[in-house]
Amino acid sequence: MNLFVIITILSVSIDSMVCGFYLAFVKGNNTCVPLIVASVVFIMCLFANYFAMLFASFLDERLASLSGIILIIIGIINLTKKNTFKKQDISLLKQASITGFAVGIDGAFANFSLAIMGFNSFFIPLSIAITHAVMVAIGIVLSKTKIAQKFGAIDFFPPLILIALGIYKLLGFFI
Repeated sequence: MNLFVIITILSVSIDSMVCGFYLAFVKGNNTCVPLIVASVVFIMCLFANYFAMLFASFLDERLASLSGIILIIIGIINLTKKNTFKKQDISLLKQASITGFAVGIDGAFANFSLAIMGFNSFFIPLSIAITHAVMVAIGIVLSKTKIAQKFGAIDFFPPLILIALGIYKLLGFFI
């Protein structure tokens, strides 16, 4: 695997760290979160990998930034719902799956691009999924630091993290 592929995989996985940070605040420290996110990302990347040649002329990589809309919606839902129902409204499985989908869009489009360039192997989706899982786990670990705990105690902070990440990803659509 060449350096270009490694840099691509790392760059599309960075946002998973922020999402892991967010999920740890909203749903607590749960070890299955990285596995759920990685599974969703892996499935998305497999589809992207195997259908790359079919849809190559119809899709644009900039569509990957639309995942920012999903992150903003998740953040707004969590920001506007009542505090008493904060942890019960959406199950961990649903929350992690939706988050996995949102961060996996970048991975799937990157996998799609790599497959078009000739890097069409089972190893690429697996690498992207594993990297996402590691980044989510790092985000969860970072959420347990003293400084992060102080921010996490502020109810509106975790949803603002996702909204900010979503806005950042949307900027890629316009640039």
